[in-house]
Amino acid sequence: MRFVVYMTLVVGLASGNAFAQDPFGNVTNEPRPSEFLHWDAGSFIDFQAELEATLREGPGILGTPFAVLAALPRADHRRHDVQIIHRAGYTQPEIHETKWDLYVILDGSGTALLGGERVGWVEGLPREEQRPELSGATEFHITKGDIVHVPARSWHQLTVPDGQSITYVLINAYED
Repeated sequence: MRFVVYMTLVVGLASGNAFAQDPFGNVTNEPRPSEFLHWDAGSFIDFQAELEATLREGPGILGTPFAVLAALPRADHRRHDVQIIHRAGYTQPEIHETKWDLYVILDGSGTALLGGERVGWVEGLPREEQRPELSGATEFHITKGDIVHVPARSWHQLTVPDGQSITYVLINAYED
């Protein structure tokens, strides 16, 4: 009986290696993208300085202090882009049909509101005059080093206390 168990073990181990397959064998590397990127701490310091200057000089978005750097713009051959955003003040809740957001907090802190429903939107009022909020959202305190994942079709909003700012990488991943 020991002999049968021993032989079964030897044959099983030998055949396992004989039939092992390379899990990457069918992956092609052509056409080869030339977008290998690495942003180190020095890059962040440069980005931060540029964004802070833009925040001081510009009107932002809808009257909100908001500066964005398109670090990796969207392209036909990839389903994502990367932005670095520095902002202060109020921003409106958002929802996207086919875009998933991944926030990586680089500096500052605030609150991520996820889910719930938008309230306080007034039909016919110009967007820049609106200040809707999210009702029933889950709140998360966010700070440097945190990562926030927001699926498509989910209301979300990042809030920052008055007089403070936040800087984050926003990775947008598109379904199609």
